[in-house]
Parts: sequence; structure tokens; C-alpha cells
Amino acid sequence: MTVWLPDLDGRTGPRYRAITDAMADAIRGGVLTPGTRLPTHRDLAWKLGVTVGTVTRAYKEATARGLIDGEIGRGTFVRDPRIRGWGQVADNDAPIDFGLNFPPCQDVTEEALRRTLAEIAGDNKASALTAYDPSGGRPAHRTALAQWLRSMGMPADTDGTVVTSGAQNGIALALSATFEPGDVVLCERLTHPGFKSAATARHLRIVGVEMDADGVIPEALEAAVRQHRAKGMFLIPTLQNPTASVLSAGRREAIAGIVSRHDVVLIEDDIYRAFADDAPPPIAALAPEHSIYLAAASKNLAPGLRVGALHGPAALRPRILAALRDTLWMVPPLMVEILVRWLADGTADRLTDAKRDEQAARGQVARTMLDGWLAPTPAGSPHLWLAVPEPWRGSAAAALVERGVTVADGPVFAVAPGAGRDHLRIALGRPADLAAVRRGVELIADTLSRDPSLNRAVM
Repeated sequence: MTVWLPDLDGRTGPRYRAITDAMADAIRGGVLTPGTRLPTHRDLAWKLGVTVGTVTRAYKEATARGLIDGEIGRGTFVRDPRIRGWGQVADNDAPIDFGLNFPPCQDVTEEALRRTLAEIAGDNKASALTAYDPSGGRPAHRTALAQWLRSMGMPADTDGTVVTSGAQNGIALALSATFEPGDVVLCERLTHPGFKSAATARHLRIVGVEMDADGVIPEALEAAVRQHRAKGMFLIPTLQNPTASVLSAGRREAIAGIVSRHDVVLIEDDIYRAFADDAPPPIAALAPEHSIYLAAASKNLAPGLRVGALHGPAALRPRILAALRDTLWMVPPLMVEILVRWLADGTADRLTDAKRDEQAARGQVARTMLDGWLAPTPAGSPHLWLAVPEPWRGSAAAALVERGVTVADGPVFAVAPGAGRDHLRIALGRPADLAAVRRGVELIADTLSRDPSLNRAVM
């Protein structure tokens, strides 16, 4: 354990944030190097003369920033900065990037975008797209997006549909409108880092619920609702991020019953549905008065097309719209118009089909070469959940960076310290083509097949 002690002199603001900022400075300055074990919460609190709760909050903030990782029974360690955290996008000339979920075939998207922008430019009403819109979106746009949600199995209407700036904005709006600081919100024990970040920013307590190969376990979910007096839950039932599990119809029905019986709110993120053949209907469709349903165009069309849709119960709509006004005021109408036109003229379906086919081809390559390490995954899944062999646990992501491959390290998705350390998420969409996917997967397979003690010889 290091004897590092943060220098808090001259640092203003809350003490927990001052500790985190000092830690970040020490990491940047090389005082704290990757793998360094940090003092325990109690020990650092005693040396600094602050409460244990202050240090706990500082370490939680540092974890959210991607500075450190914690593991029950081992301690808290400085994270290797070469391993990108959530939200960090690689440069275009970076190594083969399996770290970020990104739809493939961007050349096809570019052609469609060029054509649609030309059509809009030739419209004599185009200037209306540069004016203020109602916060939830203009009625014609909301009607089109409600129809889009219905195509996914969600019984949406125009009044209940709000235009969002993508799924992450939808998550933020749902949390802001539904919960108060200190409320407990449940989620899968491994979950989307963007949810964790948004919940932490709103001072919510998140509790991870046990999963198996088929996704979150309803009995564990109901027990957690009772034990923690949870006010709601955030779930990704279809191609769950990061495990790619798909909840069965039976489990969805059970969870709908739980939220109704306990009068709690479900936030359902269904952003990957386009890649899941024969996925059961959304849970939100079974309990619409207790559910907020989220969809977006970023995973199946284009990540820069920051348009999504939120559908929620009437009782929450005023707070959802107020949260939208407080942050964005409105989603840019021009961007919404692009998606609405694509939905109307079939472009969205054509692009999605092309990307689904490409994802399936990439997935087939990865499954063939990584057989034995991968959890069972539907053929079209944009990401795979890879079990790291024992000798490589905790070091595989950094070793792959050395060989020119970036992945998402398992702990990025963990709610509890130490979870996910034995896995990597492989997102298949960002590499330029199938050949790049094959090269990257070959490097992963080759690395994990070697003895870590001999790894330096192949860097």
C-alpha cells in the first residue's frame, strides 16, 4: 500500500472533490502509477482528519472518472490510463477499436445523409427547422417517433412521446423527473456506465442486482426492492450492455408484475432492439403506467444523430419536460427532421438492415476465433462478453492496448467494486471493415492464449 497523502492546501469546494482532484493530479504527475494500491478509506480519513464518508465519496468520484478501480478483498488501485473509460472516443488513427459501441457501414450512412440534407435544403419551409420548437418536440415529429416506438412493440401515443437528444439524454431526463437525491435505484449488477454516471451526478444510490446467463433475475430484483425500499429500476432487457443477454418473455412478465405490485418506476433502455431477432415485447409495454421507455438512433443508424424518443406515463410528463427545458430547452429540429424523414421513406430500415448484416458477419468471425471465451450471444449483437482466462484477469485490457487493440474493461460496467474484472466487452462496429475486425480478434485470441509472464516478448 502506498504512503501517498493528498495535498489539499489551496483546494476549494467540497473536501471529497478536493481529494479526488488531488488524486487526479498525482496520477497525471506520475506520483501515483498504474496498479498502485491506495490507502483504505479509514486510514486516509484518519490521516486527513475527515470522515470515512468523505473519503468513500472521493473514491466513488474517482472511480466514476476512471481514475481507480476497487475490488473486494484486494483494495483500491490506480487504473491504467491506457484503458479508456466510458465516454472516451479514440482518434480515427488509433489502434483497432473494440471499445466503443458504434454502428458499422458509415459510408452507407454518409450517402443517405447527403441526399436528405439536399432535400431539406430544397424545401421552401426549411427555415422553420432553425426556429424554436416546443420543448418536447413539434407534434409532427412526436407523432412520427411514437409510430417508431410502436414498431418496437411499445404502445406509444403522440402525447406521451418526448423527443430526446439520444438515449443518454433520455436517461438523464428520466432520472431527474422521477427520483430525488438519496433515492435507491436498482439496476443489473453490470450495467451501462452512462446510467451510473447520470445517477451519481443526481446523488442517487444505485444497487446492482444479481444476473445469470439469461439476464437479471426477477426474484433477486423483487428481494432488492423490498430490502432497499427502492423507488425504481433501470434495466436493459434486450442485448443487455455489456453481457448481451436477452430477457425471456416470462422474465419480462415477472418484472412488469414487480413494478406494478410495488408501485416503482422502471426505466427501460431499449437502444439495441434493432439488432435482436425475435426479442419479446418491451417490459414497459406490459406496465406502461409504471414505465419510462427509451429508444434512440445512435446504435443502429449513426452515433452523431443525437435523436431519441422517451415515452412515459402522464403523471411524469410535466417533470420530464421541465428537465428537458432546464438542460437543452429542445432537441435541434433539423436533426430530428433527418430521422423523421428516414423513418418515413424507408432509409432507416435500409440502413439498419445493412448494419445488422455487417454486425452479424463481424460477430461470426469473432465467435469462430474466440470460441470458448464468449458468453452465448444472439447472432446480431453489436457487442460480445468475453471471459478472461485466470492468468490475465485484471491485466488483459492493458496488454491488448500494447498490441494495438482497445476493448472495454469489465470493471467499467460494474456497480459493486471488483465485479467484471474477469471479463472484457468487445464492441464490433467501430473497426473500418471485416478485415480489421479479423486482425483485432486474432490479436485478442493470440494474447489470451499466451502466458502473461511471457507477454513482454510479443509486444
